[in-house]
Amino acid sequence: MSKFTRGSYPHPVLDAFDDVDAAIEVFNASYVPSVDDLEIKFQVRMTEPGIEALIREGKARYSFRWSCASTLTSGDLRAEVHMKHADSTGYIGWIDQEAIRGIVRVDIKIIACVPIDSYRLESQHPDYADACFHLLPGDIMADGGSFSFEADKLYDPLRPPVGSCFRFATDTTVKRGVQVRFNEDDHVLVAFPAKLLMGFGMLRDRQDLQIGLVVLPALMETISYIRENEAAGVDGEDLSDRRWYEAIRRLIEDAGSLEQSSFELAQRILGNPLDNSLTTLFDNLGES
Repeated sequence: MSKFTRGSYPHPVLDAFDDVDAAIEVFNASYVPSVDDLEIKFQVRMTEPGIEALIREGKARYSFRWSCASTLTSGDLRAEVHMKHADSTGYIGWIDQEAIRGIVRVDIKIIACVPIDSYRLESQHPDYADACFHLLPGDIMADGGSFSFEADKLYDPLRPPVGSCFRFATDTTVKRGVQVRFNEDDHVLVAFPAKLLMGFGMLRDRQDLQIGLVVLPALMETISYIRENEAAGVDGEDLSDRRWYEAIRRLIEDAGSLEQSSFELAQRILGNPLDNSLTTLFDNLGES
C-alpha cells in the first residue's frame, strides 16, 4: 500500500529527528513590554522546499501558540511577517499583558489548512520509500519546537520600570547608529538599523550590556530633552500628554533632580549598570 490516511500528525514530519532531511529552527527571540501588550519578535529558518510551496499556496500555515501556566490561558500569537532575511523570516506578535504572568511558552508548528492528497516530500527518509499520505486540516507537518520566557509585566503607571518607557524598533531609513525619537505618546522610540536590532536582541542573556550600551545613552538623551523643554518654558514642547514623560519625570524625582547631569541621573535610575557590567566582566576574566 502506497498511501496511508492518518487523522493527525502524519509522517513524515519535519522536526528534530530524521523523518525529513531538512531543518526548521527558531532563534533570535526577543521580548519588549508595551503599554497594553508584550511584543515578541523571533526568526524562523525552514529548509524544506515542499512545505514552503504549500505555505505559499495557502495549503499550510505556521501556528504560533502561546500558553501561560500561571494564568492557565493560551492563544494564537497571530504573528505577522516582520522582515525577510536571506536564510530566514522574522516574525512579530503581541500578547495581552493581562493574560500572562511568569513563564510563557510559545510552540511553533506548521499545519495543514486544507485536505492534501498524495503528500510526499522529496527529502523524506528512505524508509518511507515512495509512500505518500493524506493530510487533513490541522495535521502537523513540521514541529519547530518551542521557546519560553518570563513575562515582564506591564508597569504600574505610577511607578514604571524605565525599560517600559522605551520601544526598540527597526527603521529602514536608519543606516548607521541608533536614533532616539520623542514623537510617540506611549514610548520613547529607539530606532535601529535591522542588523543592530538583531545584535541587541542577541544580548538578551546579558541585560547589563543591553542597558549599558543602549538604554543608558537613550535615557540620557531623554533626560536632556526633558530638561531643554522645561527650560524653554512656554516656547518648549508640551509633553504633559506623553505617558513616557510623566513616568520618567517621576523616576528623575526619585533619583535626584534635573539640576544634576544626565549621565549621573541615568546611572542612578538604572541602578549603575556600568558598575554591574564591568564587575561581571572582571569576575569572568578572573575565572578563566
